[in-house]
Amino acid sequence: MEPLVDFIRLFSQHGRLTTANQLIAVAGLELEINDVNSEHLKLIEETKYQDIMLIHGDIDSYFYSDRYIVESYAKQWLGVTEDKVSATMADYIRRYSALGELVPEDNFTHAPYNLAKADLDILPQQFMAMPEFADINYQHSENGTGHYFSTMHIKASYAKVLANHDPFEWSV
Repeated sequence: MEPLVDFIRLFSQHGRLTTANQLIAVAGLELEINDVNSEHLKLIEETKYQDIMLIHGDIDSYFYSDRYIVESYAKQWLGVTEDKVSATMADYIRRYSALGELVPEDNFTHAPYNLAKADLDILPQQFMAMPEFADINYQHSENGTGHYFSTMHIKASYAKVLANHDPFEWSV
């Protein structure tokens, strides 16, 4: 596993998680890893490799370095990679709403989502059409930007206030 650490870190620097098989192929090694859990545990026994994380999905297990990728991003990347985009986005929106924040729609144009403008335009209707995402709502601000929030944590009337908040406005 040690020869793969530099590749894990390199991929992580570029916002990517990788499977053991992908790493072995890129490294060009004749190596077989039968149990990624035990290999990972052996690896992180050494302090210099404790930044190497392992996250399990339904399809595969992925490595990343927490020097470059935080756990929440890794979970989002995993959800997108395993084709659970709507559920992953809803979790992200709910997490921020629980903090009292709206999620600007342009957050989803960046990694790991990388949605196009056309996809963003139909996204609110997609959420409304699925019963498991009934709490996910969309709020347009007066300047035309869109924001998402969860009604489990934020009322629609307050979301409107938040969407139109002027950060330079002083209150007395």
